[in-house]
This record gives sequence, structure tokens and C-alpha cells, in this order.
Amino acid sequence: MDPNSWRGRLGDSVKPAAAKRKYGKRIYLLNFVLFIIPVTYFGYRPFFRYCASIVIVDEPFEKSDAIVALAGGEPGRAWGAADLYNRRLADYVIVTRDQVKPEEADLLQRGIELVDGRGNYIRVLRGLGVPNDKIVSVEKPADDTISEIRQIRNLCLERNWRSLIIVTANYHTRRARMAARYVLGPDFKFSVTASPHGGLNSQDWWRTRGDVRTFLIEFEKLVAYTFYIGPRILARDVWKSRSDTSRSSISLASPNSYWTWSFCSTS
Repeated sequence: MDPNSWRGRLGDSVKPAAAKRKYGKRIYLLNFVLFIIPVTYFGYRPFFRYCASIVIVDEPFEKSDAIVALAGGEPGRAWGAADLYNRRLADYVIVTRDQVKPEEADLLQRGIELVDGRGNYIRVLRGLGVPNDKIVSVEKPADDTISEIRQIRNLCLERNWRSLIIVTANYHTRRARMAARYVLGPDFKFSVTASPHGGLNSQDWWRTRGDVRTFLIEFEKLVAYTFYIGPRILARDVWKSRSDTSRSSISLASPNSYWTWSFCSTS
């Protein structure tokens, strides 16, 4: 038997198999490209709209002790608070004060009067029908959402208010809810709602540079809050759950609880 002819026949049989595998890989790659192009073209909008829902939350609310218009400089927040007040969902509207920036302090020292965010909020509330005596202002300035809600909590404790409707821009709602859960805790009943005036265009936010910038900044802050506040909220909830379980166990083990249970079971 000629070895050269055997090797030649073996090579002829291997080459078509390798070419077939290579051709199959190209077909798979082509099918993938043909699949991913329409999915990308038609599916990016739902994906980006879902991204907007990461920072936006809107909770149901009911009549409460007060409405809070969180600071931020946007008149739409005060506008949304005025809408809720006019629907008689609360008797008071709380506004807070921003931290004065160094350049603003220099201008004030020179006698130049500036209207801060709180001043604009009060003007909007008055213009939309909220009486001046129903607007409650927090005097101590705050430089972030957590410190702002802490000031609000102190005010509510002084006035014995335990239920709040917190109004803010839609892109700020999820982070505001996280901060409220952290600061207010289970002692307060609250809901966070987005003002319908202004904020992020959740349907087409990726089309405008301003909305893209707003989303990216807020997403970054939300991630930071998640790593900073999230573990603390979880630890507090676990501790409270264990404390409640311990108290209930002690209550069931006490003689008074036993006799009360026996009396109730035999009556």
C-alpha cells in the first residue's frame, strides 16, 4: 500500500471537515449580528426607560400631618407641594434652607440681597394659594439630603407630627426615600412622591444633554447612598426584629402572661 496515497486521502477528508466547521462559525456569527442589530435598534428605548426607573419611585400617599418640599432649587418641588396642600392632604408645608455658599456669603456681606431656594419656594407656595401661616420653615441650613431630613425630623418631633408626604423631583425620589428610611425610621409614617412639574423626562432622558447629566449624577449619588446607608438600615431592622422577638419571648415566659392566657382560654 502506498503511504503517500493514504496520507493524501486523509488530508482530503480533513480539509472539508475543517472548512465546514469554519463556515458554521461564520454562519452563527452572522445570525448573531442580524439578531443583535434590530434588538439594539428597537430595544434600547425600553432599556433606557428601565434605567430611569432605577432612580425614580412614586409611592401612594394619604392625608398626613405635613407636606415636605425638599430643597434643590427647582420651583417644581414647591409647586407639587402646593398641589397636594390644595387637595387638603395636609395642613402645613415644610420648606428647608440650603447651605450658604462662600460666594453667596461674600455678596451678602457686601449688602447684596439674594433670594435663596427657600425664598423661591415660599414665593411659589404663596402664589399657588398656601397661606403664609401654613408654611413652616426650617432655619438651620442643610448641605445634603440626610442632614436636611434630620432637620425636618427635629421639627416634627417639636410639633408632634408623625406622618409626612415628601415631595421632590422625580430623579431624586429613590435616594430621598432611602435617606428618609434611614433618618426617620419606623417612628414616622411617610411617603415619597415625585412632583409632576419639572424633573427628568423619564421617557426620553437620553436625548438631552441636561437630562443625561442629571441621571448620571443622581445614579452616582444613589450608589454611594446604597453602600453608606443600606447596611445601616439593614442592621437596624435586624436589631429591631431581634429585640421585638426577645421582648415577645420574655412576655410569653412571664407568669402574668401565662395567667392572662389561661384566663382568656378558659373564659
